[in-house]
Amino acid sequence: MTNKIKNTSYLCEYQYDVTVLIPVYNAENFIENTIDSVLNNIVTHTTFEILLINDGSTDNSDTLCQNYASTHEQIKYYYHDNRGVSYTRNRGLDLAQGKYIMFLDADDLIEKHTIESIFDSFETYENEADILTYPLYRKIQNKIMPHVRNYTFKKKGATQLYNIYEFPFINQSTMNIVVKNLPQNEKVYFDESLHYAEDAFFNTQMILKQQNIIYSQKGKYYYNLGHDSAVDHYKSPVNIKDMLLTYFEKLIATGIDSTGEVPQYIQGLILYELNWRFLQNTLFPYHLTDTAYNHWMTRMKKVFTYIDISTIMAKPIMDYYHKIFFIQTFKTQINCEYDDHGEIMFTADDTKIGDYANLTLVFNKIKIENNYLHVTGYIKAPLLDMVDEVRLKVTGTTDTQYITLTESPSSYYKTRMKIASFKAFDFYLPIDQAAQFKFNVIIDGHTIDTHHWFDRNVIFKTFIGSKYVITETKIISFESNPFTIQIAEKSHHNKLAKRILKYQKKLMVRNGQKTLATFEKIKKYLKPLMQKQKIWLYNDRVGVLDNAHAQFQHDLKKKDGIKRYYIIREEDKGNSGFPTENIVVYGTLKHKILYYFATLILTSFKEFTEYSPLSYRANNLFYAEMTNKIVYLQHGVLNAHTPWLYGKHVTNFDKFLISSPFEKQNLLNNYGYSSTDLLESGMPRLDGIKAQHKKKKILLAPSWRKSLINEATGLNRTINTKAFVESDFYAGINAILNSSTLNNVLRQYGYTLDLKMHPIFMECASLFETELSNINVLSADDAFELNDYQLFITDFSSYMFDFIKAKTKIAFFFPDYDYFLSGNHVYNKLDFDVSQFSGILRTSDELVAYIETEINKNFAMPAHTYDLYNDFYYKYDNYKLDLYHKLVNM
Repeated sequence: MTNKIKNTSYLCEYQYDVTVLIPVYNAENFIENTIDSVLNNIVTHTTFEILLINDGSTDNSDTLCQNYASTHEQIKYYYHDNRGVSYTRNRGLDLAQGKYIMFLDADDLIEKHTIESIFDSFETYENEADILTYPLYRKIQNKIMPHVRNYTFKKKGATQLYNIYEFPFINQSTMNIVVKNLPQNEKVYFDESLHYAEDAFFNTQMILKQQNIIYSQKGKYYYNLGHDSAVDHYKSPVNIKDMLLTYFEKLIATGIDSTGEVPQYIQGLILYELNWRFLQNTLFPYHLTDTAYNHWMTRMKKVFTYIDISTIMAKPIMDYYHKIFFIQTFKTQINCEYDDHGEIMFTADDTKIGDYANLTLVFNKIKIENNYLHVTGYIKAPLLDMVDEVRLKVTGTTDTQYITLTESPSSYYKTRMKIASFKAFDFYLPIDQAAQFKFNVIIDGHTIDTHHWFDRNVIFKTFIGSKYVITETKIISFESNPFTIQIAEKSHHNKLAKRILKYQKKLMVRNGQKTLATFEKIKKYLKPLMQKQKIWLYNDRVGVLDNAHAQFQHDLKKKDGIKRYYIIREEDKGNSGFPTENIVVYGTLKHKILYYFATLILTSFKEFTEYSPLSYRANNLFYAEMTNKIVYLQHGVLNAHTPWLYGKHVTNFDKFLISSPFEKQNLLNNYGYSSTDLLESGMPRLDGIKAQHKKKKILLAPSWRKSLINEATGLNRTINTKAFVESDFYAGINAILNSSTLNNVLRQYGYTLDLKMHPIFMECASLFETELSNINVLSADDAFELNDYQLFITDFSSYMFDFIKAKTKIAFFFPDYDYFLSGNHVYNKLDFDVSQFSGILRTSDELVAYIETEINKNFAMPAHTYDLYNDFYYKYDNYKLDLYHKLVNM
């Protein structure tokens, strides 16, 4: 493409219309695509240059950039020793010869009409702003998704000017920007002392110059999520705790006026950063000592003195309950008061932040069980811990119930820490005769109306928008505000029932559910035959034989009239070890029919899609008719503190199998279950674990880390290899594998150590190699016999509970313990105190010394540890048999 220079009046000062500034650092795998996306731009009246500035790359980036510069006249290439991206961009700002400077990272792309469209847009408001932004898209392999920030620009028109006092929550922190090439005495440079958020700080300085930003709806910036970035590197509080506060303090210092006020735009920018970190559990530096943590909190609270309550409450894309939490934690005390009408309200710094005008009842389950409705859920309302009394009142036709309330694990609301005080309920309503039940909440003597939110497991057909349920004998419906359930005798309203059913079928078709309408006909035809049978379904996971399989093999031998089927995935058919008799392929029509008519659904894994062949829509449409009970067999002992994943409010289990008193207390205390929800027996696979004579073998089996995984929507988990190799986790494991000191100890005493990586990390198995004689890296296909090992080393793998059953000594090795505490995984604390075994070993030297000491002690187990092991599980001679009897009698 020929890029000719135009004859325009400003070309005496600027040689081009646009400079595209691309900092380059070790970008050999993607720099060519980035440059090509610029060169492929279609321009008719706009000129541009490309500045490639190499920040001391150590890969082949230099050669690639030189090749482009030698063959394209408008590409200029520069090199300097590594100084960081801010220095590199600043150099580009001085070298740029375009009227406007567009920033583009070396692993990102722009759409082919971007350059000309942003130039025309900037020209429209040339004298009113110094910075322009345009739509940002997230690119994950070949999938393109718009960034949520695009929706903050709501004005109509291809190009619009936004004043930050009128639109304070734009939060332009990313580099999909174009800026004016200002005269030297007016230039704004990147702060080279900032190693994080230097781009957001630069953007803010540019915006504050004229308090305006231009938004061009044309053009597209594709942010590549497949590569490691500064945000990824500095996500953990271990790396960012001081830099984050420094960034906030610099923002405040830049924007503060003579009265000590900070523009709402800057306040919003700080809240934007805090909010996404809070949601991803990477805000609080829990790894710090108490003194250091208190110092961090003091600095953060100082930042919040410049953030107004009104700003927090007005901040978009921030949950209301999280706003309340931020005010309580960082800002000020919240007061509970009564307004002029005697109603309860909450204020902070004389600003009203909430009331109880209308409360939400969240229903996690409304299920027909014999002649009752089983109702579970929670009261969702702010600051319930600040009032004296909260009661749920259910007023029936003939009597009134006051429902017992407990603390709900739903208080871990949209995050991984408790931020509210929602109240759980679990009760039954009789439906054997016509009745009406009205729901109110009473708070400190005030009766408050309620509205509802239905989760998936309710009898009402929310997916087609119908409030009626027709059973064999009843018509059940609901009304809102206050929420009311009504029971009517079907025999008294046959015509109405027929009209409702007919209309619901129309709704199913209208909502694109023709296949469900067909399924409706099939199950109706099969009902006389199927409802006479007892059917149990057993579910594990694709490629996995777990507790369900063990119990299936046991139960299949019973001559008790129950029809049993093991649910197998198509890809597992014929695989060694998988059943070949009484199998049903997951998701087939046969599976759906059996699921609908089943008595028991036994599953080793909790996710709905693991055990249900029905979609969420289908499950909701037929939920009122199905009578199956779902029994969660687990695939280990729940150890990680995860109420937001395993709390009663998010599971749909009728029974939760437990194997130990520890689990019982944990589920009762932390997860919202009651004793009647728990099935005390033992996991079927425990029968195969014996405390037998062991070999001279040691097993190291660490778990995985969420922070080292790319988990993009709709894609499989992949390893972030760069982050993986640079992690303390990898360094710690690798140090053990290649410890000559350890190998000498093992060889001296005739021991071997095996490393078994978590299946998720098997993609990086080639990174773990050793040439030492007594240390082995097991492949994905290498089986290991759990009963063989004298020592099991892990971090938080639930394997440890298998080794408790095997009476094997356990040690805990956390080479990245600070990162674990501060959110590098799905959770950052354990419900089981692992320190009562070996303590926490954090370095390879500590672990090697521990191994040598234990070998010399012949892995002798102290009395208190032996007692812990011996008393941990319920004691049954045959766990499968005991569970069978309890399932039959459910």
